[in-house]
Amino acid sequence: MQYIYVFEDNQYSKLFPLVHTRTAFELRCGLFSPLERIARYYPHAIITLFCRDFLSDVLRERYPYRINSLHTTDDTCLFLNGRALLSFPISTEGPEEMGIQDSTLVYARLAGKNAKRLSPEMFLADGPVGFLQNSVRSLNIQVPVIHYFWDLVKYNKSQIEKDYLMFVKEGAILGEVYDGVYFVNKGQIYIGQESRIKPGCVFDAEEGPIYVGNYVTIAPNTTVEGPAFIGDHAVVQSNTRIREGSNIGEACKVGGEIVNTIFHNYTNKQHDGFVGDSYIGSWVNMGADTVNSNLLNTYGNIKVEIEGDVMDTNHMFLGMVMGDHTKTAINTTIQTGSIFGFSCNLITTSYPPKYLPSFTWYSHHGMVVYNLEKALLVAKIAMKRRGKEMTSAEAQLFRNVFEFTKKERKSLSK
Repeated sequence: MQYIYVFEDNQYSKLFPLVHTRTAFELRCGLFSPLERIARYYPHAIITLFCRDFLSDVLRERYPYRINSLHTTDDTCLFLNGRALLSFPISTEGPEEMGIQDSTLVYARLAGKNAKRLSPEMFLADGPVGFLQNSVRSLNIQVPVIHYFWDLVKYNKSQIEKDYLMFVKEGAILGEVYDGVYFVNKGQIYIGQESRIKPGCVFDAEEGPIYVGNYVTIAPNTTVEGPAFIGDHAVVQSNTRIREGSNIGEACKVGGEIVNTIFHNYTNKQHDGFVGDSYIGSWVNMGADTVNSNLLNTYGNIKVEIEGDVMDTNHMFLGMVMGDHTKTAINTTIQTGSIFGFSCNLITTSYPPKYLPSFTWYSHHGMVVYNLEKALLVAKIAMKRRGKEMTSAEAQLFRNVFEFTKKERKSLSK
């Protein structure tokens, strides 16, 4: 029997605001999240998830896996870092060892007492490397590891190609394709069951594969350039330009021009407007003609502000990150390297600041705190419109994020 433990480590906070309501291993990059990819590598394994305590209830609702369970077996266990983008399975058999990249533990294959000594709290603190290094050999490995949101953007395009090669392998047209649709390099295009591709659409896979899931609707005169991913139940509006590196999550509704941008599930960007080199969370709604800049006029490196500190991303192309349940008004214009938190509202004709804490209502009147109960009510309405009911665990998590943000505001005001 294979025992797989997928863990969060003490670097998760660098991925705020995306990980306020999910773990690092649930973030999309390529065709899958790290957790989805691991489940495909080990289809018969018993999987346990190690996460922050306040996420445990929602993870129990999302997955059939064990959550934060400690070990009782003497069998070999494989511990996998949820921030690692594994393009190959790590063997569950063999001697005890740790795979380390720089100072990051990517995996640990352990048995007996060494495995039983580990806990979720240990990974979220200093990690187990220190007390294991005298009894377990260490190997230096090279695997992409996510540290900041721009790493997801950086690796997304190549990860789509790797995942397609590993799990899809060749093209197939299983859905309904109307007359007047054109495929370029058809062998690298996959169209899922019950999907509908309307007339005038062009799928160009010369520069990379295109994967379209099941029950997707793509309206007329849309162009899709690979590598690209469009998840199950997504809707793509007429005349949309989905360019290379686009990653459209499950049940999203999109339009306009999109390039090298990841949309998590259930997000709306249905109207014209450019979004590039960005990561957009779930349940976001972007008003018509919302646009973001992803390149400075100076062609210099883009800097971001994180918790009051300015950081050089070493990226020439970078857009924004937008947390779950955030909304923009029509004609919102967003600067390069912007970070908008969970449940924000942007209602302004001028540039909003490059950093907004969660639960910020920003308009031409200035910045105020978004009322928790109002924000929660709006989120429930938005979810219900898409056939989803917010669970009590999700509502409590919503409140937990608000309390966390109160502490963040206090620290920023000092």
